[in-house]
Amino acid sequence: MTQQEVADLAGLSVAGLRDVEQGRVTRPRASTVRRLADVLGLTLEELDTLLRRSTAAVEDEELRFEILGPLRVVANGTVVDPGSEKQRILTGLLALSPNTPVGRDSLVEALWGDSAGAGAVDSLQSRISRLRRRLRLSDTEGDGVLVATRGGYQLSVSESQHDLLAFQRLVERARSARDAGELAEAAKFYANAMALWRGAPLEGLGALQSHPVVVGLARECPIVAVEYADVAYQLGHYQELLPLLQRIAEGEPLHETVHAALMIALAGSGQQAAALNVFDTLRRRLANELGADPGHELVSAYQRVLRQEVAQPDFSPVTAHRQLPPDIADFSGRTAELRQLRETLPEVGAGTAVPISLIEGMAGVGKTRLAVRLAHQLLAEGRYTEQQLYVDLRGHSDQPPADPSAVLASFLRLLGVPGDQIPPNMEERSILYRDRLHGKQALVLLDNAAGEDQVLPLLPAGPTNLVLITSRRALALDGARSLPLDVFRPDEATQLLERVVGRGRVHAERAAAERVVELCGRLPLAVALAGRRLQSRPVWGFNELLSRLGQSCDRVGELAVGTRRLQAVFDLSYDALDQAERRTFHLLGLHPGDTFTVDAAVALTGLTPLRARRLLDRLADEHLVDIVNGDTYRLHDLLAAYARNVAEREESEESRRAAIGRLLDFYLHTAARAAQRLQANPVELDLAGSAPTYLPRLATKEEAKHWLDSERPNLIDAVTLAAEHGWPGHAWQLTRSLREYLHLYGYGHDHDWVRVHEAALAAAVAAGDEVGEALTRTDLAAAYLNHGRGEDARRHLLHALRFHREVGDCKLECSTLNSLGRLCYRFGNFREAARYLQQAASLCLGRDSYLEQTTRAYLGMVSLVFGDTDEALEHYAHSLRLARRLGNTDGETHMLAEIGWVEWQLGRRADATAHFDKALAVATSNGLSPREAHVRHRLGDVLRSQGCLVEALDNLTEALRIVRAVGGDTLESDVLIDLGATYREIGNMPTAYTLLDEAIRSAIKRKERYQEARGLNELAELHRCTSRAELARDNWRRARTLFAELGTPQARELQALACDVGSVA
Repeated sequence: MTQQEVADLAGLSVAGLRDVEQGRVTRPRASTVRRLADVLGLTLEELDTLLRRSTAAVEDEELRFEILGPLRVVANGTVVDPGSEKQRILTGLLALSPNTPVGRDSLVEALWGDSAGAGAVDSLQSRISRLRRRLRLSDTEGDGVLVATRGGYQLSVSESQHDLLAFQRLVERARSARDAGELAEAAKFYANAMALWRGAPLEGLGALQSHPVVVGLARECPIVAVEYADVAYQLGHYQELLPLLQRIAEGEPLHETVHAALMIALAGSGQQAAALNVFDTLRRRLANELGADPGHELVSAYQRVLRQEVAQPDFSPVTAHRQLPPDIADFSGRTAELRQLRETLPEVGAGTAVPISLIEGMAGVGKTRLAVRLAHQLLAEGRYTEQQLYVDLRGHSDQPPADPSAVLASFLRLLGVPGDQIPPNMEERSILYRDRLHGKQALVLLDNAAGEDQVLPLLPAGPTNLVLITSRRALALDGARSLPLDVFRPDEATQLLERVVGRGRVHAERAAAERVVELCGRLPLAVALAGRRLQSRPVWGFNELLSRLGQSCDRVGELAVGTRRLQAVFDLSYDALDQAERRTFHLLGLHPGDTFTVDAAVALTGLTPLRARRLLDRLADEHLVDIVNGDTYRLHDLLAAYARNVAEREESEESRRAAIGRLLDFYLHTAARAAQRLQANPVELDLAGSAPTYLPRLATKEEAKHWLDSERPNLIDAVTLAAEHGWPGHAWQLTRSLREYLHLYGYGHDHDWVRVHEAALAAAVAAGDEVGEALTRTDLAAAYLNHGRGEDARRHLLHALRFHREVGDCKLECSTLNSLGRLCYRFGNFREAARYLQQAASLCLGRDSYLEQTTRAYLGMVSLVFGDTDEALEHYAHSLRLARRLGNTDGETHMLAEIGWVEWQLGRRADATAHFDKALAVATSNGLSPREAHVRHRLGDVLRSQGCLVEALDNLTEALRIVRAVGGDTLESDVLIDLGATYREIGNMPTAYTLLDEAIRSAIKRKERYQEARGLNELAELHRCTSRAELARDNWRRARTLFAELGTPQARELQALACDVGSVA
């Protein structure tokens, strides 16, 4: 054809055609590419290649309607769901008559039938509007596709937008080429036309199966297939027709013309026995079901086969020994896995069973690459050199899984078996296959296996053979050694980046490169795609890619380069699931944490525990979730992002919020129950949401603590999710419920808890929840206090105190006064602490045992600072009695240690020792690490005063370790001071100085004035011991000044000391 003819047929100008041909237009529209492909008679494969090469063609994809199979609507490369069953029927009706108006009456009749009421036309218009919105590609498109006509509606599309129009056009061109004697061209057009069929027209829409167009298409498909076969046979092409004719014959079991064509195709492919079997089977079926004999066309084909009149193309047996895919130069890591796979290989001549190695793992983890690398290594070592067979079994593919019978036929041909000698059934093929491989040093690589039934016929039987299998599913194969393949280690992922983009670029931005690796979840395919993307964009740095991955709401979509897309790989795994598995999987993407339990999955999905567990096991078999331990699972970061995107696409906003609401209800109500098991003063809240049907038992204190410990990261994420997405009550009630748990076990020092308390407070304020705001301010103050942010803590406590007084809540007023007293005590404001605690005492004494117990404890501590040991002991003894009555082991431990400390100072050493031993036993047996630190600190100080310096050192060192790990009421600066003093007394002056200097710096930074004074006092003593009198006097002077400001007895003691060593005034 001339350029003018091509341009006319494609609807282009000659100039436009030349621009495309000469590369001046590098990003043609998809519709233009398709029209040119139709005119030039390109195959579907050639068309796909052109579309992939044109980035714009993919990005500028038009709407496309497909009815030659189940209804499918595609926009921008993404399948669009028309909606409900009625919406699908409406779409199907319009798609059956492209570019032709369909009357309102016809549409109403199809949708509602006799039940159509007076409002049916309005309902139809509403459904049309919804369909337009679904089809809209941009702000303006969509309306131009579905247009209103006089009395109805019309789908206005081009050939490239509708598979029926494309099919009709291709068939027209095929017939023209056939009539013109251009058989090769005709075959090409027929092949492209038949490739558009994906199944029965509008399969799955039962309401439209009797529609005249559907009925006509069902009749036309076999007619066109037979026309294609007639043309192909004249060209000597038989094998390529077999899959098509076999599929149609299965769907048309009495269609004699199709079966006649199938017989010719089988005979032409060397399968004469199979061809005769087709005739015999159909003959019996016609007699049994219709009482009829075969017609002339079928008999004629039978006689041609019987007389061997079907011309077969000349061929000689082809053998191909080396079928492995190529290895890749940038293969990285997997040293341990390769070693493990090698260790499973038998010694030469050992055993009688075929060795089978099964590599399992999630999509993109590198199963095929690993198997291919191992195979090439073995081949290079001279092993399995006689034969290597490879097949992609398409277990997860956009094509159906490979038929093991067809794979066996392919293998047998490669092993030199002529086509007419390949047995017709799978069992006989498998026997012959095993026979041909017996005794050979042969390696068979079965890639991307779908299941056991697909693999078993393909297993050879000889011990000299080796089978490597890869699968995304967990397969149960007798005798197979399984290797679950995990993601890369950090160093392996970085090594892959270096091989793809170059070591220099990685080292130049090492931190950003490592962060990219983590955002890729160390998934090999994701890391490779990230590297390829940088490789193709030399001006980009890792920071640019990091910004895109970190900020994108579609991280999976960002991991793409050229035609390779991570999302497409994940799509194949998702598409292989059934409906219940899909729903469970994409709802799991809404979970905010890194891990989740069966109970959490039950909440998200609304299923029973048994059903949820079974579905999770299925997803684990598919390697879409990982089993962490017991009932705990994990989604890989990228799979979680993918699942979240799918949920947003397939679930309505209402459905997503309902699922998240159920999950937050589960975490709130379970956390509240667990916390009540742990604390002597349960939080009394009217919990938000609804109590879930299924909750963990948590029958004991140990079970409750175990649940809270294991779910703590998820509870942090749940608070954040609730605060940021419209559940303010859940947010602040979760932090409130967990307050005592965080305090008891030393988790309140975690910076994450500061962040989530701040988020919960912001949510409560935004929601106008004054109660939630006041309570959260109190809890946030405790978190701030653990991080030395005294002024911030005071500000929030005073705000909460004002509110509680305004509403007349004496209990919460007392609790807040108690917190203010503790805050003032920590920062050395002892007189102010006493005032707050005395106000608290006036509200709670005799009224609230728990608050009285904690208030008396701190009143005793203040009394002790001022030197009143008798008053301190009185408060401590009363507090201890209350703690024991309440079952408050935390308060009991605290008071036992404090009483022991006072008794030691009063010279009651036996009583003191008994109290310390009891305190340590209660703390350790109940897992109260912060209190254990407190006891060991006090005990270490006592041991030091006894001269038991080694034992003192052990206790103080352990106290410091615990304080640094979990925080608590014991101050790090306090322990550092006493540890430094102990080293001083041992004689290790350098270590003593280092510890005391660190203690003073920490106290100054956190504004802990009493500890600063203590540190200066001990440092002065160190200088005195090392004959540095001037430094000693200076530090004593500073210490005395601070003690005097605080009003503590140490000021007088230092004044007396000053008289002995010279004036310090």
